[in-house]
Amino acid sequence: MSASNILTFSAPDVEIPKVDAMPSPTLELAYAFYALTRPDSAQRTNELPWLKTLYTKHSNLVEAIQVFWPEDQRSEAGGDLFMIVGDLGYARDKDVDRLFSEFDKIPQLLIKRGESYRKKFQAYEDKGKREHELKSLEGMLKRAELLKQREARKRYLSLLKQLWKVLEPIWKEEGYAESKRASEAFLNKYRETGNVLDAIPAHHFTQFEASQKHIQTSLEKGKLLVVPLFFAAAGGFSFDFADSHYIGYGIQSEHMFEKLLTQVEKVAPKMKALSDPTRLMMLTLIARYENFVLTVGDLATQLGVTQPTASGHLKLLKEAGLVALKKQGNKSFYYVNSDAIKQAIAELSDLVLRPK
Repeated sequence: MSASNILTFSAPDVEIPKVDAMPSPTLELAYAFYALTRPDSAQRTNELPWLKTLYTKHSNLVEAIQVFWPEDQRSEAGGDLFMIVGDLGYARDKDVDRLFSEFDKIPQLLIKRGESYRKKFQAYEDKGKREHELKSLEGMLKRAELLKQREARKRYLSLLKQLWKVLEPIWKEEGYAESKRASEAFLNKYRETGNVLDAIPAHHFTQFEASQKHIQTSLEKGKLLVVPLFFAAAGGFSFDFADSHYIGYGIQSEHMFEKLLTQVEKVAPKMKALSDPTRLMMLTLIARYENFVLTVGDLATQLGVTQPTASGHLKLLKEAGLVALKKQGNKSFYYVNSDAIKQAIAELSDLVLRPK
């Protein structure tokens, strides 16, 4: 939506800075809606307190949002609201009121905008990128056609309103102030360095090479709006829309990276203990022959190593908590700490096997 469709005839045109940062309740809502439609939504409640509140106190709303679209469309459907907000001119609004009040005309506007994107995507030289973008666009247009139906549009808008009813008190109490502080911090850093990427959290995905090139290209062609997201932890978005390139990053991005690093450092010694074939075989023998009193000498003989070497391997396994020592008479023997091994596997799974 152009500025002329938003402002009254007597309002002066507002010059949009080339690089700007601000809170955006409409994009916060879009991110929250997207987060609820992700396959790993339920697993993210510990890192997103508002999400935990929804799952524990508003489970019916969560389910209604998640089943609104067919399962095979949910992962992409969650992104439609970003396009509605960003491409149709609602991102800079100070509240969600206009988005809600004008929603009846949004599906048709979205379809019209989508048709212009079709021409853009068809011109891509890269076949893989062209086919991917066109496939995503067709899905969005199909969903927009459904939202042209009054009942479907009414249900969709109702879900957005119910979701914002839960989020709005949190946003007003602390979210807006936190996002505003982060916006000011970004702008101060940008003015100091003259480099957008220096002002964005160092470990956010927008720092990846592909994103950097995309952002730089967009800056050369147009404008950039940065939105520090209160309702995101380390997530965010990077989109090219009609008036600007939009970057959203979780205010807690750096904190979440440090937290992740701490988790990795906790798991790493256990993985290191399991990474050597001799140690893993030693652990296997201890587990398989748990009814026998296997001494260090027994293990050394079975593995064809010296007792000092066997003792060194056992020391690492013990330090990792994977085995423990018991005394029986004047001899010592090791046993497997099953709970610790299960925990190590679970911790590794949490790190690298997130639902997709």
